Amino acid sequence: MGHGDDTDPVLRVLGAELERDDPRLAALLSGERKPRARSRIWLLLGVPVLAGLLLLPVTTAVGIVVVLLVVASPLVGCLIGPGPDDGVAPRHS
Repeated sequence: MGHGDDTDPVLRVLGAELERDDPRLAALLSGERKPRARSRIWLLLGVPVLAGLLLLPVTTAVGIVVVLLVVASPLVGCLIGPGPDDGVAPRHS
């Protein structure tokens, strides 16, 4: 090992495995990629919606929230759920 390489060989192997298993997590942990600011977007979208709901009667506001949650739940499930490259691939016999 040279003077410029002060990392442990075990850590390098673990880092290589992590890059192979989850490249996005490896890039995030190594500082190569910055996390997205999704919370700001939801805050910017949520404030006007909340202000609008406060102007409506309670039953109407609750009904709108329920409908939005029912419509958004499949979309959120698709975004949060595992992708085609995540997890163990099923074996067909």
